Amino acid sequence: METENQGQELPQPPKPQDSERDSKKIVKMVVLALVMLAFGAAGGYIWRDREANNLDKLRTDEISSLRQKSTNLENDLEAAKKKAAASSSTIENTAPSAATLDSIKDAIKSGNTAALEGYMAASVNVILAASEAYGPQTPTQAIKDLDYLNSATDPWDFALSSTTLAKYQSGDYKQYFPTTALVGQSANDYVVSFQFDSSGKINGIFMTVSADLL
Repeated sequence: METENQGQELPQPPKPQDSERDSKKIVKMVVLALVMLAFGAAGGYIWRDREANNLDKLRTDEISSLRQKSTNLENDLEAAKKKAAASSSTIENTAPSAATLDSIKDAIKSGNTAALEGYMAASVNVILAASEAYGPQTPTQAIKDLDYLNSATDPWDFALSSTTLAKYQSGDYKQYFPTTALVGQSANDYVVSFQFDSSGKINGIFMTVSADLL
């Protein structure tokens, strides 16, 4: 038995150098994996940061665009207001002749309002205080609407003081008392205001049963 064993070569234990080499390979693989993970994480962060910056830029551009549109609309509205004010001012500065004004006064004082039809525009905006009737009317309808003044008593005053007119022009119905309006007040405080277009035609009539409403 001893002779047979002596004739066989016993297995050799692994050399220390091979074990060390394997350990280094494993360490290198681990380090490489960690480096790749780090690069992957960094790349993902850079991509997300770039996307976030792009989204912020889009939002900023959209907000700037909306602000610009809002500014343009405000400018357009302001220009429209100025244009309307200029147009209104031009119309208000146009008054009928003294003869026409005298004819209107005489028609109200005498109650012969039918005589006013020839002095009216094609459309007359008739407004009653506190009711807001009637709106745009034909001259024939406007003449009929003047029956509202039938209960007014003489004398009529068409030379109201500047203080009284200033009060009416600053009240709730100031739009019906432009500087070129013909305003009259009866003895029992009915008030009528005739407004005129650029041709000196009556295009608005405002009436109230009491000056206290103005």
